Amino acid sequence: MPSGMIPSGYALVAGLSNTGKSSLLNALTETNISPVALQPASTRMPITAICTPGNAQICFVDTPPLEGRYAWSIIDWVDVIVLLININTFEQDLENPVVKHFLRSTNKKPVVLALGKSDFVKPEHRAAFVTRATYTNQFAGIVPVIPILGDGITELMDTVLRNIPMRNRLFPRCINTLNSKRFLISEQIRTQLFSTLPLEVAGETAVQVEETSQRDGKLYVRANLIVSRASSKGMLIGRRGQTLEHINKLSSKAITEFTGEKCRLDLWVKVREAWTENKTALLEFGYVC
Repeated sequence: MPSGMIPSGYALVAGLSNTGKSSLLNALTETNISPVALQPASTRMPITAICTPGNAQICFVDTPPLEGRYAWSIIDWVDVIVLLININTFEQDLENPVVKHFLRSTNKKPVVLALGKSDFVKPEHRAAFVTRATYTNQFAGIVPVIPILGDGITELMDTVLRNIPMRNRLFPRCINTLNSKRFLISEQIRTQLFSTLPLEVAGETAVQVEETSQRDGKLYVRANLIVSRASSKGMLIGRRGQTLEHINKLSSKAITEFTGEKCRLDLWVKVREAWTENKTALLEFGYVC
Protein backbone atom coordinates (compact mmCIF):
# COMPACT_ATOMS: atom_id res chain seq x y z
CA MET A 1 0.00 0.00 0.00
CA PRO A 2 1.44 3.44 -0.95
CA SER A 3 2.69 5.49 1.98
CA GLY A 4 0.36 8.20 3.19
CA MET A 5 -2.77 6.16 2.55
CA ILE A 6 -5.28 6.31 5.42
CA PRO A 7 -9.03 5.65 5.86
CA SER A 8 -10.30 8.91 4.38
CA GLY A 9 -13.68 9.79 2.94
CA TYR A 10 -17.21 11.08 3.26
CA ALA A 11 -20.03 9.80 5.46
CA LEU A 12 -23.59 11.01 4.93
CA VAL A 13 -25.95 11.32 7.91
CA ALA A 14 -29.55 10.88 6.74
CA GLY A 15 -32.93 10.26 8.33
CA LEU A 16 -36.52 11.29 8.69
CA SER A 17 -37.52 14.56 10.31
CA ASN A 18 -36.85 14.98 14.03
CA THR A 19 -34.71 11.85 14.42
CA GLY A 20 -31.75 13.77 15.87
CA LYS A 21 -29.34 13.87 12.92
CA SER A 22 -27.74 17.13 14.06
CA SER A 23 -27.19 15.78 17.56
CA LEU A 24 -25.63 12.66 16.06
CA LEU A 25 -23.28 14.69 13.85
CA ASN A 26 -22.17 16.76 16.84
CA ALA A 27 -21.57 13.64 18.93
CA LEU A 28 -19.57 11.90 16.19
CA THR A 29 -17.37 14.93 15.58
CA GLU A 30 -17.26 16.21 19.18
CA THR A 31 -18.43 19.64 18.06
CA ASN A 32 -21.57 21.78 18.22
CA ILE A 33 -21.29 22.72 14.55
CA SER A 34 -24.85 21.67 13.65
CA PRO A 35 -27.47 23.63 15.63
CA VAL A 36 -29.98 21.47 17.46
CA ALA A 37 -33.60 22.59 17.68
CA LEU A 38 -36.82 21.02 18.91
CA GLN A 39 -38.43 22.15 15.67
CA PRO A 40 -38.46 19.29 13.13
CA ALA A 41 -36.64 19.81 9.82
CA SER A 42 -34.38 22.52 11.23
CA THR A 43 -31.52 21.50 8.89
CA ARG A 44 -32.10 23.15 5.51
CA MET A 45 -28.73 22.65 3.78
CA PRO A 46 -25.91 20.14 4.28
CA ILE A 47 -23.63 20.94 7.22
CA THR A 48 -20.20 19.33 7.18
CA ALA A 49 -17.81 18.49 9.99
CA ILE A 50 -14.40 16.92 9.40
CA CYS A 51 -12.95 14.79 12.17
CA THR A 52 -9.76 12.75 12.52
CA PRO A 53 -10.40 9.64 14.63
CA GLY A 54 -6.97 8.11 15.12
CA ASN A 55 -5.06 7.88 11.86
CA ALA A 56 -8.13 8.57 9.71
CA GLN A 57 -10.17 11.44 8.31
CA ILE A 58 -13.93 11.52 7.83
CA CYS A 59 -16.06 14.35 6.50
CA PHE A 60 -19.52 13.83 7.97
CA VAL A 61 -22.40 15.53 6.16
CA ASP A 62 -25.62 16.37 8.03
CA THR A 63 -28.52 16.58 5.57
CA PRO A 64 -32.11 17.87 5.43
CA PRO A 65 -34.85 15.34 6.29
CA LEU A 66 -35.67 12.64 3.77
CA GLU A 67 -39.18 14.06 3.44
CA GLY A 68 -37.85 17.34 2.03
CA ARG A 69 -37.13 18.43 -1.52
CA TYR A 70 -33.39 18.01 -1.24
CA ALA A 71 -31.56 16.74 -4.37
CA TRP A 72 -29.90 13.52 -3.25
CA SER A 73 -27.21 13.57 -5.93
CA ILE A 74 -24.85 13.96 -2.96
CA ILE A 75 -25.07 10.18 -2.59
CA ASP A 76 -22.93 9.79 -5.72
CA TRP A 77 -19.79 11.11 -4.03
CA VAL A 78 -20.04 9.85 -0.44
CA ASP A 79 -18.44 6.58 0.66
CA VAL A 80 -20.77 5.42 3.41
CA ILE A 81 -24.24 6.38 4.62
CA VAL A 82 -25.44 6.53 8.22
CA LEU A 83 -29.22 6.15 8.30
CA LEU A 84 -30.67 7.33 11.62
CA ILE A 85 -34.01 5.75 12.51
CA ASN A 86 -36.05 5.85 15.74
CA ILE A 87 -35.48 2.50 17.50
CA ASN A 88 -39.14 2.21 18.55
CA THR A 89 -40.50 2.67 15.03
CA PHE A 90 -37.65 1.36 12.88
CA GLU A 91 -39.67 -1.45 11.29
CA GLN A 92 -42.47 0.90 10.23
CA ASP A 93 -39.97 3.57 9.18
CA LEU A 94 -38.07 1.14 6.96
CA GLU A 95 -41.37 0.51 5.16
CA ASN A 96 -41.96 4.24 4.71
CA PRO A 97 -41.99 4.92 0.93
CA VAL A 98 -39.60 7.85 1.40
CA VAL A 99 -37.06 5.69 3.26
CA LYS A 100 -37.45 2.80 0.80
CA HIS A 101 -36.85 5.16 -2.13
CA PHE A 102 -33.78 6.58 -0.39
CA LEU A 103 -32.33 3.12 0.22
CA ARG A 104 -32.88 2.21 -3.43
CA SER A 105 -30.98 5.36 -4.38
CA THR A 106 -27.85 4.50 -2.42
CA ASN A 107 -26.32 2.63 -5.39
CA LYS A 108 -25.29 -0.30 -3.19
CA LYS A 109 -23.05 1.87 -1.06
CA PRO A 110 -22.63 0.65 2.52
CA VAL A 111 -25.43 1.84 4.79
CA VAL A 112 -24.98 1.78 8.56
CA LEU A 113 -28.23 1.80 10.52
CA ALA A 114 -28.12 3.94 13.67
CA LEU A 115 -31.04 3.22 15.99
CA GLY A 116 -31.71 6.58 17.61
CA LYS A 117 -33.61 7.49 20.76
CA SER A 118 -32.38 4.24 22.29
CA ASP A 119 -32.79 5.74 25.76
CA PHE A 120 -36.50 4.90 25.39
CA VAL A 121 -35.57 1.19 25.38
CA LYS A 122 -34.05 -0.64 28.33
CA PRO A 123 -30.36 -1.45 27.74
CA GLU A 124 -30.98 -5.19 28.08
CA HIS A 125 -33.59 -5.04 25.30
CA ARG A 126 -31.56 -3.12 22.69
CA ALA A 127 -29.78 -6.23 21.41
CA ALA A 128 -33.17 -7.67 20.43
CA PHE A 129 -33.87 -4.65 18.24
CA VAL A 130 -30.46 -5.04 16.59
CA THR A 131 -31.23 -8.71 15.90
CA ARG A 132 -34.58 -7.85 14.33
CA ALA A 133 -32.94 -5.21 12.14
CA THR A 134 -30.26 -7.70 11.08
CA TYR A 135 -32.91 -9.84 9.38
CA THR A 136 -33.32 -7.16 6.72
CA ASN A 137 -29.85 -8.07 5.34
CA GLN A 138 -29.35 -4.59 3.92
CA PHE A 139 -27.05 -2.86 6.41
CA ALA A 140 -23.29 -2.85 6.84
CA GLY A 141 -23.79 -2.45 10.58
CA ILE A 142 -26.51 -1.71 13.14
CA VAL A 143 -25.78 0.37 16.23
CA PRO A 144 -28.15 1.72 18.94
CA VAL A 145 -27.14 5.28 19.84
CA ILE A 146 -27.95 7.98 22.37
CA PRO A 147 -26.02 10.99 21.02
CA ILE A 148 -26.64 13.32 23.96
CA LEU A 149 -25.06 10.76 26.33
CA GLY A 150 -22.43 9.53 23.89
CA ASP A 151 -23.76 5.98 24.06
CA GLY A 152 -22.94 3.91 20.97
CA ILE A 153 -20.94 6.71 19.35
CA THR A 154 -17.58 4.92 19.51
CA GLU A 155 -19.09 1.73 18.07
CA LEU A 156 -20.83 3.70 15.32
CA MET A 157 -17.59 5.52 14.46
CA ASP A 158 -15.71 2.20 14.27
CA THR A 159 -18.41 0.79 11.98
CA VAL A 160 -18.20 3.81 9.68
CA LEU A 161 -14.38 3.57 9.60
CA ARG A 162 -14.55 -0.07 8.49
CA ASN A 163 -16.41 1.12 5.41
CA ILE A 164 -14.23 4.12 4.55
CA PRO A 165 -11.76 3.45 1.71
CA MET A 166 -8.01 3.85 1.94
CA ARG A 167 -6.76 6.93 0.11
CA ASN A 168 -4.63 10.02 0.60
CA ARG A 169 -5.83 12.57 3.13
CA LEU A 170 -8.58 14.64 1.54
CA PHE A 171 -8.14 17.83 3.56
CA PRO A 172 -5.40 19.60 5.53
CA ARG A 173 -5.54 18.97 9.26
CA CYS A 174 -6.52 22.59 9.91
CA ILE A 175 -9.81 22.23 7.98
CA ASN A 176 -12.79 21.21 10.14
CA THR A 177 -15.71 22.06 7.84
CA LEU A 178 -16.51 22.77 4.20
CA ASN A 179 -19.17 25.36 5.11
CA SER A 180 -18.42 29.05 5.34
CA LYS A 181 -18.26 30.74 8.74
CA ARG A 182 -21.05 33.11 7.72
CA PHE A 183 -23.36 30.24 6.82
CA LEU A 184 -22.72 28.42 10.09
CA ILE A 185 -23.30 31.61 12.09
CA SER A 186 -26.54 32.26 10.21
CA GLU A 187 -27.69 28.75 11.17
CA GLN A 188 -26.96 29.44 14.83
CA ILE A 189 -29.16 32.54 14.64
CA ARG A 190 -31.92 30.85 12.65
CA THR A 191 -32.21 28.06 15.18
CA GLN A 192 -32.95 30.57 17.96
CA LEU A 193 -35.94 31.91 16.04
CA PHE A 194 -37.81 28.65 16.58
CA SER A 195 -37.48 28.89 20.35
CA THR A 196 -38.83 32.45 20.39
CA LEU A 197 -41.32 33.01 17.56
CA PRO A 198 -44.50 31.26 16.44
CA LEU A 199 -43.63 28.40 14.10
CA GLU A 200 -45.14 30.00 11.01
CA VAL A 201 -43.16 33.22 11.55
CA ALA A 202 -39.86 31.48 12.35
CA GLY A 203 -40.23 29.24 9.31
CA GLU A 204 -40.66 32.25 7.02
CA THR A 205 -37.78 34.29 8.41
CA ALA A 206 -34.45 34.13 6.58
CA VAL A 207 -31.13 35.04 8.14
CA GLN A 208 -28.59 36.89 6.04
CA VAL A 209 -25.19 37.62 7.59
CA GLU A 210 -23.76 40.78 6.04
CA GLU A 211 -20.56 41.15 8.03
CA THR A 212 -18.25 39.26 10.35
CA SER A 213 -15.19 41.10 11.64
CA GLN A 214 -13.09 41.72 14.72
CA ARG A 215 -13.91 44.83 16.78
CA ASP A 216 -12.46 45.64 20.17
CA GLY A 217 -11.39 42.04 20.71
CA LYS A 218 -14.84 40.64 19.91
CA LEU A 219 -16.40 38.91 16.93
CA TYR A 220 -18.74 41.48 15.40
CA VAL A 221 -21.66 40.06 13.38
CA ARG A 222 -24.22 42.13 11.50
CA ALA A 223 -27.18 40.16 10.20
CA ASN A 224 -30.61 40.76 8.70
CA LEU A 225 -33.72 38.87 9.71
CA ILE A 226 -35.84 38.92 6.58
CA VAL A 227 -39.56 38.26 6.94
CA SER A 228 -41.92 37.46 4.10
CA ARG A 229 -44.82 39.58 5.36
CA ALA A 230 -44.89 43.10 6.73
CA SER A 231 -47.20 41.96 9.52
CA SER A 232 -44.47 39.64 10.82
CA LYS A 233 -42.00 42.47 11.35
CA GLY A 234 -43.72 43.86 14.43
CA MET A 235 -44.09 40.37 15.89
CA LEU A 236 -40.38 39.72 15.47
CA ILE A 237 -39.36 43.06 17.00
CA GLY A 238 -41.90 42.80 19.81
CA ARG A 239 -43.09 45.42 22.25
CA ARG A 240 -40.33 47.99 22.78
CA GLY A 241 -37.97 45.66 20.90
CA GLN A 242 -38.09 43.02 23.62
CA THR A 243 -38.51 40.01 21.30
CA LEU A 244 -35.66 41.08 19.04
CA GLU A 245 -33.50 41.74 22.09
CA HIS A 246 -34.25 38.22 23.39
CA ILE A 247 -33.34 36.68 20.01
CA ASN A 248 -30.15 38.72 20.00
CA LYS A 249 -29.21 37.48 23.47
CA LEU A 250 -29.84 33.81 22.63
CA SER A 251 -28.07 34.07 19.29
CA SER A 252 -25.03 35.85 20.74
CA LYS A 253 -24.64 33.09 23.31
CA ALA A 254 -24.99 30.37 20.65
CA ILE A 255 -22.44 32.04 18.37
CA THR A 256 -20.01 32.48 21.27
CA GLU A 257 -20.30 28.80 22.17
CA PHE A 258 -19.88 27.78 18.54
CA THR A 259 -16.93 29.99 17.64
CA GLY A 260 -15.24 30.28 21.02
CA GLU A 261 -15.18 34.07 20.53
CA LYS A 262 -17.12 36.66 22.50
CA CYS A 263 -19.79 37.89 20.09
CA ARG A 264 -21.31 41.30 19.54
CA LEU A 265 -24.39 40.77 17.39
CA ASP A 266 -26.20 43.51 15.48
CA LEU A 267 -29.60 42.33 14.22
CA TRP A 268 -31.87 44.17 11.77
CA VAL A 269 -35.35 43.23 10.63
CA LYS A 270 -36.27 43.69 6.99
CA VAL A 271 -39.26 42.78 4.83
CA ARG A 272 -39.13 41.09 1.46
CA GLU A 273 -42.69 40.27 0.53
CA ALA A 274 -43.38 36.61 -0.33
CA TRP A 275 -39.70 35.65 -0.57
CA THR A 276 -40.66 32.07 0.35
CA GLU A 277 -42.46 31.81 -3.01
CA ASN A 278 -39.57 33.22 -5.04
CA LYS A 279 -36.99 30.68 -6.26
CA THR A 280 -34.30 33.33 -6.70
CA ALA A 281 -34.79 34.56 -3.15
CA LEU A 282 -34.78 30.99 -1.79
CA LEU A 283 -31.44 30.34 -3.44
CA GLU A 284 -30.07 33.69 -2.24
CA PHE A 285 -30.94 32.84 1.35
CA GLY A 286 -29.51 29.34 1.09
CA TYR A 287 -32.65 27.23 0.88
CA VAL A 288 -33.10 24.10 -1.19
CA CYS A 289 -35.47 24.61 -4.12
